[in-house]
Amino acid sequence: MNFKPFQQNVPPFMNISPADNFLQGLDSLRKGFHRLFIVSILLIILLIDFIGVIIVENLIAQTFFFLFISIIILIIILIFFMGFISLIGGFGKISKTSIWNADYYRSTRDWLLASFVLPIIMGIFVLIISISITHVLKSTSSLPVFNGSNLILWTAGIVGIIYIVIYLVPYIKLIKSLKFLSKDLQVRKLHSAGNYLLYSLIMNIISIILPILLYESISKVVPLLSSSLTTKSLTAIFSILAVSIVLIIIFSIFQLIGYHSAYTGIDEFKFRYDAFFH
Repeated sequence: MNFKPFQQNVPPFMNISPADNFLQGLDSLRKGFHRLFIVSILLIILLIDFIGVIIVENLIAQTFFFLFISIIILIIILIFFMGFISLIGGFGKISKTSIWNADYYRSTRDWLLASFVLPIIMGIFVLIISISITHVLKSTSSLPVFNGSNLILWTAGIVGIIYIVIYLVPYIKLIKSLKFLSKDLQVRKLHSAGNYLLYSLIMNIISIILPILLYESISKVVPLLSSSLTTKSLTAIFSILAVSIVLIIIFSIFQLIGYHSAYTGIDEFKFRYDAFFH
């Protein structure tokens, strides 16, 4: 990707109107990426602490670990939603300017907003379905249409569709928006941020697929080594858990670098902007 050198005589933001709304949008985006950067750090700490829970066999120490993990989870959820809302507001503001890719930023805002609202709607939907199924089970002893296998397949299919809609699409839009911003603002670091988030997305997909493949492999190999079903189950669980944690840590590190590059890239542009006008 070729970048034009930054020229103070013809800065890229001169055709952006209104400038104040645009700068407010960038400030909101910076806050959002910075908060998500903090979330990535806390997530890595959480995973490392969880490893400690697995290794340490002392009950008192494990209780302390779980208490610490619970506090971190609450903090992560709070900061994540604050950062998410900042991103929605930021893309919404810059989409109202005459910047080149304003339409795409508006689309990104809409998808981020949808990924924020859809889980709430799905939660209400699942609650209604659960109540309905409970009512049906009380009135009949069996469900002829759904057996165990069908229920698992339907559940996996629905979860997969929800995952694609509320996570993959907005995340890909966010990656592409960062690359568009890197062109609009002539900041290379924003393009790098998009690349690192892309790497994190790939690692996230691997972290879902690989444990499943690993479980299938272990399920076939362990019976040859031991006739104990308990040994087989424990081996599979600990192996999958270890691999999953390592992959999620790598995924979080890529995210951390990406979010850091994003908010420092915005800082770089704002420094140029302030230097030009002051």
